[in-house]
Amino acid sequence: MFKLVACVVMVGVVCSLCESASSNNNTKLYLLGLFPMTGAWAGGEALLLASQLAVRDINANRHVLPGFELVLLPKDTACDGGKATDAMYRELYNRSTTKMMILGGGCSTATEPTAQASHHWNLIQISFTSTSPKLSQRETYPRFFRLISTLSMHNIFKIALFREFNWRKVATLHESVSLFTLSMADFHMDASKEGIEILGAESFVDNPITQVGNIKQLGARVIIGGFYSNMARRVFCAAYHHQLYGPKYVWILPGWLEKNWWREPDDSIDCTVEQMDEATANYFGIDIDTLPTDNNRRPSLAGLTTSEFLKNFGAIYESSDPESLVGYLETSLSYDTVWTAALALQEAQKQLLELEPPRTLSDFMYDNVTADILFNIISRMTFEGVSGPVKFTSSGDRLGLYVLRQLQDGEIVSTGMMDPTNGSGYDIVWDGYQSVQWQGGSPPIDFRIEREIRQTVQPSLFTTGVVFAVAGISLACALLAFNIRFRKLRVIKMSSPNINNLMLIGGILAYLSIIFLGIDTAMVSTETFLWMCKARTWCLSVGFSMAFGSMFSKTWRVHKIFTNKTARKTAVKDFRLFSFVASLILVDVLLVVLWETFDPLQAKEKHGLEQVDDENDDIIYTPVRIMCESAHQIYWIGSFYVIDGLLLVFGAFLAWETRTVSIQALNDSKFIGVCIYNILIFSVIGAPISFVLEDRNALYALVAGLIWLATTLTLCVIFIPKIKMRNSIIPAHNRNNTMISTNTLTQDRQIRNLVDTQKDELQLLRQEILQLKMVNRKLSSGRKHQELGDPNQTDDTL
Repeated sequence: MFKLVACVVMVGVVCSLCESASSNNNTKLYLLGLFPMTGAWAGGEALLLASQLAVRDINANRHVLPGFELVLLPKDTACDGGKATDAMYRELYNRSTTKMMILGGGCSTATEPTAQASHHWNLIQISFTSTSPKLSQRETYPRFFRLISTLSMHNIFKIALFREFNWRKVATLHESVSLFTLSMADFHMDASKEGIEILGAESFVDNPITQVGNIKQLGARVIIGGFYSNMARRVFCAAYHHQLYGPKYVWILPGWLEKNWWREPDDSIDCTVEQMDEATANYFGIDIDTLPTDNNRRPSLAGLTTSEFLKNFGAIYESSDPESLVGYLETSLSYDTVWTAALALQEAQKQLLELEPPRTLSDFMYDNVTADILFNIISRMTFEGVSGPVKFTSSGDRLGLYVLRQLQDGEIVSTGMMDPTNGSGYDIVWDGYQSVQWQGGSPPIDFRIEREIRQTVQPSLFTTGVVFAVAGISLACALLAFNIRFRKLRVIKMSSPNINNLMLIGGILAYLSIIFLGIDTAMVSTETFLWMCKARTWCLSVGFSMAFGSMFSKTWRVHKIFTNKTARKTAVKDFRLFSFVASLILVDVLLVVLWETFDPLQAKEKHGLEQVDDENDDIIYTPVRIMCESAHQIYWIGSFYVIDGLLLVFGAFLAWETRTVSIQALNDSKFIGVCIYNILIFSVIGAPISFVLEDRNALYALVAGLIWLATTLTLCVIFIPKIKMRNSIIPAHNRNNTMISTNTLTQDRQIRNLVDTQKDELQLLRQEILQLKMVNRKLSSGRKHQELGDPNQTDDTL
């Protein structure tokens, strides 16, 4: 209470001094001043003294507003919107004086409601220290200007820093309050226009530990922060725990945080003062330079340098320590605010006299004509103030001097300055300021260096795959030649050699898919690579159906014959088996054609997991591989899995049903079971791994190896027993060929043994069929003998 009374008394003394100093002026021009004398930020005392100093200097200057006298009517807003609005309306409804403009308020909470209402009175309102981004909205505050720059205006300096140090990537972290939220949104837009990539935009309410960790994971090195001091301590404590500080990181914060804010005791953090010193070392702060040095600066329009202004201000305050006043750093803004109003009124007087009929400022009765003239004048105004050049943007924000400060060895020092009204608007002045300190000796890079590694199949691995594929094709061709050469031999003929040929052709197609699988863009063009992908799909799908379809069709014929319970002879020709296999192939062809028609394969780049270089963690390697993919590929592949899976289930059923057939030349049920088992094991192992495996060479080795093993094992399991049976029938004929010419008797005996062996096996075959028919109890012995027929007859019913 005592402080408020003292302030009011001082205001009265200063007002009386001003009125006496300007008693010779003819017409008084009243300015309504809204000052935060009390409240959350009681900087009104310093601001009022500076404003009164400006009024005194203007009234004493015969070249400014000749014939008029400025009178300031100060009111306390208490940094409260309701009180500020009440004080404004009380003065506006006081008809004893006409207010030409409104100066203030000092706090954004007081300025927002007053500026939203004052334009309805056709009044220009100019604030000294309100920084809320909302005040930049011309639709809501159409006649508002301010002498302090907003946080959004700091973006000019931030962009200039990015240009200076060639930074093109950044992450942002801000406290979830409107002041920082809106300014960060503006920075994102400005950065995007500049071509700067926003790696991450994080915000928090009270605990930033998760958001700081996210920025660490993103790999950002330059971080723009927006928060008050209490939250800044929490941010940097979290940064310490996440190791998000040091020579490889740059933090850029608001420059108006309290002195030694990181060293203030705070129970909400678990970091020591030493740890906070380490985490905050060399951070940057950007702020408007309200008290620029006299170096390289010309005097203000009032004829004062910064040092002279501060000297005059100290004389008015009549205290040995004016710097202790709240709002001391903003006094130059208040001083220049009054000068802005005075210069605008002076120019408006000239323009009003040129109207028809002529008018003067004394005729102002809250009309829009004078208000529009004043608005246009201020919008185009440029002059040198004590706080630096005064110029406004289209949104009423000031373009002034900005200073870059850095924490060096525990002290905040000025390292650079920028004047956006001079030159390109992005030129930083380093001369005359403290040198920037970099912990690593030079500016860090803005992001980890990313290098793409094109993953292609290594030539040695591809050559190995081709060699194995050719070996498999040679094996299949050898078995095919064997099958054709001995197709009339009984044990081969009973195993359906024509169908076996189809099985071998399917195996050859599977081997060919291994070659197509290894061809990539390192060898051929992208277009050719796509054709290789299509050829691989065709070979693998058709080859599988041809191989296993042939295998299962033979088993179906055996099942059909030996489960026949009728007395009628059962004949299953090879043509029916060919039709069965052709149907399976037709389904595959139809599915592939539909795939290519409605969802064609395309060559797409797939990026693998990032890998940090072992010697330099600034370098990140990203494996890139070209893959053939389509939008709905998973559904098409799933369709093949379903069809082929059903085919395997059908084959397993046939193998189980024919397991009791003891004729080795006919019964492949055991071998089919082994083949199905191998396919299932390889599929269970290979399919999931192939979807998650990212290394191109490992993927090729896995898939090609599984295809080769599955195909080779299938062919060997089916055909090697047939080769052994063929060799067991005529072993002596092959081994003793060189003795035939010298021993005719031995030859005759061998031939007779061969015939006897064939007859014995035929007799066993007859007995087996006879036993099966007797179980059915429906066939007579004569009919059974008729169904078996002559042993030398060549019938393809088996």
